[in-house]
Amino acid sequence: MSEQSVTAILVGYDDEPEDLLAAIRSLREQTVAPTQIVCVDQSVDGRFARELPSAAPELDLLRLEENVGYASACNRAAQLATGDYLLFINPDAEAERSCLEQLLHAIAAREDTAIVGAQVLLPDRRHVNAGDNVLHLSGLSWAGRYGLDVEDGPPRPAAVVSGAALLARRSAFEALGGYTDGFFMYYDDVDLAWRARLVGWEVLFCPAARVVHDYEFLKGDYKWRYLERNRWWCLLAYFELRTLVALAPLLLAVELAIWSRAVSEGWAGAKLAAWRSLWSDRRALLACRRRIQRTRRIGDRPILQRMSAGVDSPFLASSTSRRTEPLLRAYRRVLLRVTR
Repeated sequence: MSEQSVTAILVGYDDEPEDLLAAIRSLREQTVAPTQIVCVDQSVDGRFARELPSAAPELDLLRLEENVGYASACNRAAQLATGDYLLFINPDAEAERSCLEQLLHAIAAREDTAIVGAQVLLPDRRHVNAGDNVLHLSGLSWAGRYGLDVEDGPPRPAAVVSGAALLARRSAFEALGGYTDGFFMYYDDVDLAWRARLVGWEVLFCPAARVVHDYEFLKGDYKWRYLERNRWWCLLAYFELRTLVALAPLLLAVELAIWSRAVSEGWAGAKLAAWRSLWSDRRALLACRRRIQRTRRIGDRPILQRMSAGVDSPFLASSTSRRTEPLLRAYRRVLLRVTR
């Protein structure tokens, strides 16, 4: 095994085989290619298990008879990995030729780096989809710099990087326990980055590493269910109690705003399902909180320092969020004084 051996992991569910083959082809054509590609087939009809072996015989194909969710599928694929690094990439994303090489340079430059994320571009290849993603004080997270021009520059620390294309040091990924299995889909990248930083690992964003992704924000009520469930899981499990108490007024205000939006847009049922899921998983949540608080190496102040007080997402921003941003910035300054 070489010093920079990489296992690339793709998870397919209802994707088109042509899209996944395009993603695989982009991995084959890398200036530094992965040494192993693992594809998880969670499709109802087994389409990938039927069609991929002849088109990409070098794949390690893992067929699952049931849909266990993205996070758990990635964890199962990681068990088959032979590489020192794990590249998680969406099945409908295509990596530019130097993407993996740039990610490897960035992660190897600092021994404390656990995760490096790529810059994700929209199909026009000129504008940003995601990458250096934002984590708000409320736990809301969104695609950073969405719609802006492609960015150049060296790797830099980030609060969150996009799960559409991220490279993880395998030893760190395993030490963290992988993705959280209960996170069926969405917010898994926030969760992994948050836990990595709590135990002292660094998270970097690498603008020079680029992938193209055809992004769609609205995907149905189910997206809000998982986003909200997983957001609250992280808030309740990862913040120290004193931070949760200090954030309580903001969290309550944001919760009321989200409920108002859910009702007006017709996804209140999904929001309610998120809370029902949290309640049914309360014992697992409590066990997770105990484990995280026992093993964490840093306090909440470094986490809060990378969190945003404003909302700049075109999908989430409102006149209210813009008017209250100065107040939230002051609120954040106070939080930084009272946390450690």
